[in-house]
Amino acid sequence: MKIKLGIITPETHMDYFRVIEEEMRSVCQFRFLTISNFRETKDVYLKNLGLVDGFVISGRFLYESIDKECLDAKVPTHILQDNENLLYRELFRLLVTEPELDISRIYVDYAYIIDSFSEFQKYLTHEGKPVDSNDFFERVETMLENHITLWEEKKTDLSITAFGHFVPELKKHGVRYILIRPTLENMKETITEIINEITILKLKNQRAVVACLSMETLQPPETEQLQELKDLVSRFLLSVNLADTAQISEKYVRLYTTYGSFMKITSDAHNCTLLEYLDESVSETVKIGWGSGHEYYQANENATKAYCQAKAFSGSCSFFINEDQKVIGPMKSMNVIQFSEQGDPEIIALAKSMGINNINLQKIISYAGIMRTNKLSSEDVAQCLSMTVRGANRILNKIEEKNYVQTVFEKRDNSKGRPKKYYELLFLDEDGNRSGE
Repeated sequence: MKIKLGIITPETHMDYFRVIEEEMRSVCQFRFLTISNFRETKDVYLKNLGLVDGFVISGRFLYESIDKECLDAKVPTHILQDNENLLYRELFRLLVTEPELDISRIYVDYAYIIDSFSEFQKYLTHEGKPVDSNDFFERVETMLENHITLWEEKKTDLSITAFGHFVPELKKHGVRYILIRPTLENMKETITEIINEITILKLKNQRAVVACLSMETLQPPETEQLQELKDLVSRFLLSVNLADTAQISEKYVRLYTTYGSFMKITSDAHNCTLLEYLDESVSETVKIGWGSGHEYYQANENATKAYCQAKAFSGSCSFFINEDQKVIGPMKSMNVIQFSEQGDPEIIALAKSMGINNINLQKIISYAGIMRTNKLSSEDVAQCLSMTVRGANRILNKIEEKNYVQTVFEKRDNSKGRPKKYYELLFLDEDGNRSGE
């Protein structure tokens, strides 16, 4: 299937894009989204978000006109960067071909978007309204107004612009102008980069994922219970428009899907909506283990391991293990604990010197990072390790004996009464990150 690219650009860049479209027709389908005003960009982006695999946007200012909260991190967006070398090249050409041209009678809007050009602004015209508004759209509109007003008042002999959508207005008012735009080679390079990125993402999203699901009962679940669970899973998949397969296999319901669908179901491995759906539909505790792999055999193996992680955790929960043996879970909130069954050599060595389990140490470090502190209570550690407070105290005491923690007493959240006991993890910084990272 061809990659679909949304090209958000003024009409002035279309001749280059047409050339590139012809060259890349076999691998890429362009959706041209021409704009005549910066204010249109956000709506054009949002209307086409579900119709393309990625966007190429003509220029940083055009990109800046889209509210950042609207941008979808899962849809690659590349920008045709404003190249200051093109401006310098054009000015040098003018110097050579038109030596009589008075530089101080040139208005360059490009000067306001290139920091390194500020030292040359004193040589250009100082006429016109200042471009210093905090409002993005006002700044752009002031630049266009300056181009036209200064020309009509005969204070400029030439305008240099980086904004293609200014061109129709400049032509309308008879302004002599030069449009600085990316080279054809630069545009090809940008489009090739985003095609490569999207191709990699598509391959990644097609990786195999398996989920093992079961209900926690005193006796192994009966066939009728598994059939009920399978029917609920199928109903959920239908509700989110996914045509994946759910089957009863041994003591589980197994769901066969892709990495892309898994990320959709779990909000990028943070919150498992399938678990939420099942929790509302059955009275028993539900356990889900997700596994990914380069083929279904590996994904199935990792799903079984992830199910064991879920079994060891209290209550309904969902865990995920990828092909690198990285474990994520429980996926019940936007903050999930992450650790690796293989383990980082430094953490393995640190855990050994403390005399505690490597995975427990990884979970504590991950939890501290989520909480953004290196001071944890026994209750915090018990929660992140899914164990009793007494068990957490035993682990913390071991670490303290090796001088990797120290006891501190603090009041938090303006609480009344005596300060609470916390353990300051000396191998983490104040924000709960590993020292030196």
